[in-house]
Amino acid sequence: MRPLSLTCLAVLSLAPMALANDRPPPRENDPDDFVRYIFEINACVLTEAQLLQIYQDAGHGLMGANNAVIAVSNREDIEVLDRNPFRYRYYGSDYCSF
Repeated sequence: MRPLSLTCLAVLSLAPMALANDRPPPRENDPDDFVRYIFEINACVLTEAQLLQIYQDAGHGLMGANNAVIAVSNREDIEVLDRNPFRYRYYGSDYCSF
């Protein structure tokens, strides 16, 4: 299975981005705020494949991106919606607390 390309991510994110245009960008060197941001601009739900691609696009190698996905999946403010494929919902911000 191939990871999603940037083009696919952009297409998947078009509708949520229209709603999330007012979302503040993540603070530099703040991994928690980066998690908030990527979920908020994607309607608060991401698949594991999307997370992996986002972290790779952010400059992490495959191993670093994989470790970041594991860390995100273990956060207390993340809920597993599905297991095949893995889909996660973030509820750690006012924007995503529904």
